[in-house]
Amino acid sequence: MMKSLRLMRCKRSDPAYQAIRNRHYIPNHGAIGQQLHYLIFLENELIGIISGGSAAYATKARDMFFGITKDNRKVALNGIIDNTVFRLEKNIPNLGTQILRLWRIQVAKDWEEKYHVKPCGFETFIIENENRKGAMYKADNWTFVGETSGSTKVHKHGVSNISERAEVCKKLVFCKWIRNGVLPTEYVSTWRRNGNSI
Repeated sequence: MMKSLRLMRCKRSDPAYQAIRNRHYIPNHGAIGQQLHYLIFLENELIGIISGGSAAYATKARDMFFGITKDNRKVALNGIIDNTVFRLEKNIPNLGTQILRLWRIQVAKDWEEKYHVKPCGFETFIIENENRKGAMYKADNWTFVGETSGSTKVHKHGVSNISERAEVCKKLVFCKWIRNGVLPTEYVSTWRRNGNSI
């Protein structure tokens, strides 16, 4: 691990975070739910961003990996952190994997402190192309568990209304257990009370 590598927690609205976020291959439509965001520094140079957020509600491959079912979903998902954004603007061998490891340790600590739930694992979703196949995650011992189905529910008039299915591009799904991680069996939401921007 590079000694000069560090993460600095920030708000999603931070101009430095937003500038890099807007260059990510997935369009910046904001974030909802539980979330933690970080600027990545090497020495004193800002080289990227990385974020964690609420887990996706339902993904078959992820659900099978963690043992999530219809009965435990509502509570169990609170222990899984989605690596929602990861963008590096410096190309150094093994740098991405080192940052992932550093982020996993830091975000799990911050997540428990902020949301009062002990994380048990991580997920991420990658749109594959010739250069993007999840190599950094594989090097950090994440497990490739499959692909998303290529469709999602869309709520046009709020989540309480009837949803429609929409086609979206399929994504590679990678997951990783935290050592000795256990799915939560109890959870009381705190994020609305505490705020969700930092």
